[in-house]
Amino acid sequence: MSPKLIYSFLLSIILSVGVTAARPASTDMADRLYENGDYAQAADAYLSIVEIDGASPALYYNLANSYALSGDYGNAMLYYLRANRLDPSNKEIKNNLNYFESKIEDSNRAELRGKKISVTPDPETFFSSAHRVIAKDVRYDVWARLGVVSFILFLCGVAVYLFCSNVLLRKTGFFGGISLFIMSVMFTVFAFMSASYFDSHDEAVLMAYKTPLLIEPSSDSKPATNQLCQGTRFEIIAEETDVEGVPTWYKVRLNADIEGWLRSTDISIL
Repeated sequence: MSPKLIYSFLLSIILSVGVTAARPASTDMADRLYENGDYAQAADAYLSIVEIDGASPALYYNLANSYALSGDYGNAMLYYLRANRLDPSNKEIKNNLNYFESKIEDSNRAELRGKKISVTPDPETFFSSAHRVIAKDVRYDVWARLGVVSFILFLCGVAVYLFCSNVLLRKTGFFGGISLFIMSVMFTVFAFMSASYFDSHDEAVLMAYKTPLLIEPSSDSKPATNQLCQGTRFEIIAEETDVEGVPTWYKVRLNADIEGWLRSTDISIL
């Protein structure tokens, strides 16, 4: 986790306030281009705003829609995922992401030409499902606020136990305080898990058009899979670097059937 993210995370716990993003530059021109059907130009305009004023879920979402309608499925998937990472509770972003992922899966299935190979991620286990709910579906600042509230209520319970003479209230303060302290620790752990995912770079999107994964990290290697379509989402599991330490190849995985190597220039990392 980067020092900047750790600092922001700890500050959110101490102050229990959200981060207020700077007001982005006017999107009027980009919106007009989008409404007029100039989707490629609209994408360029939204991207310029992001580069100048910083990212936001709304800008990433508009950018993804523009790329999708202009036919750039790689960048569309990339920015739907980035928008979802910034605001996992937004149902509109989630719905568009799920719909777009289903389109990519249909395209990959068509490339198989009848072969019985899965083109979807492996089914979730109980633990992977729990990790997704904790780390991916809820932002770290939400868990941090819950942790702060639980800790404040724990202190209230301690005060009730120490200063109240009523036996029932003292018992309530004692046992309630213990429960709230456990919850506070649990929410803090969840916040660190979510922050770690937010700052992770272990997912990638295929940007190249219809490219197979390779058995080895070499241009001369044989294909390990059928061609996969632009916009396919992968987990990064290994990398090969040059003499300067710059990654040149990534080993990626979609599921148990689809795994192999891609050039670094063929993908974009979240």
